[in-house]
Amino acid sequence: MDNLARNFIENRLDAVTEHFVFPNPFYAHDTLQVFGAPCTMKEALTLYRDATVRAGITNIVPRVLAEGVPVNGYSNVWIEWDHFDQSGTCLRTSQVHYVLYRDDSALFPKIELVEYKAMAFPEVSASFAMAKIA
Repeated sequence: MDNLARNFIENRLDAVTEHFVFPNPFYAHDTLQVFGAPCTMKEALTLYRDATVRAGITNIVPRVLAEGVPVNGYSNVWIEWDHFDQSGTCLRTSQVHYVLYRDDSALFPKIELVEYKAMAFPEVSASFAMAKIA
């Protein structure tokens, strides 16, 4: 997750999308949005990154709150993402549940599902361009 945050802050969004399986279901505000390909997720990540830059966010730090026991390579992880400004003040926090798949041959686990419990920038998810699928 540290690598994911670093790539996001450094605007390496293609590297961020490498951590996901597609299509990827994304739940926010009781809405299911499906990213069918890395390019659609990159569009959404760009919107989110632009919002963080406008807010003065210079660092995002993940805190693992809980991690489920892996079953057949799948596990659940609950993370809080703290969004900091240049002075080190935490301005916003997101709470996210992920379903991960850990393949022994992969460099890192792949994210198969994202569920936001609380979003640091809720206005961003409402403006995602891809079709909403329920």
